[in-house]
Amino acid sequence: MATSAAAIAVAVARARREVCGYFEEHGAFDPEHAVPFDPARRLHQKRLEQLLGRGIVKLAMEGRYWVIRAAYRLDEERRAAAAAVVLALGLALGLAIIAVVSVWR
Repeated sequence: MATSAAAIAVAVARARREVCGYFEEHGAFDPEHAVPFDPARRLHQKRLEQLLGRGIVKLAMEGRYWVIRAAYRLDEERRAAAAAVVLALGLALGLAIIAVVSVWR
């Protein structure tokens, strides 16, 4: 089960990089440089929908999208901060478990 979850997490992260990388490669950072995007896979479509919902990606005209660079950077910073918090909490929990186990011995 853990292997499946890890594989899914890797696929989602790859889709996130690929979708955002596509817009970056094409310089789609304003409405004048909006590019068409036809998602290759369902994960790409889901990521595009998430970015649209968060206001990071905008629809310039039918099928043409562009990225608000500052919003994208802020989203990545928030994602990194959340990952750091989860890592710190996991480390704290692990240390607490070790402390409890060593006291009971």
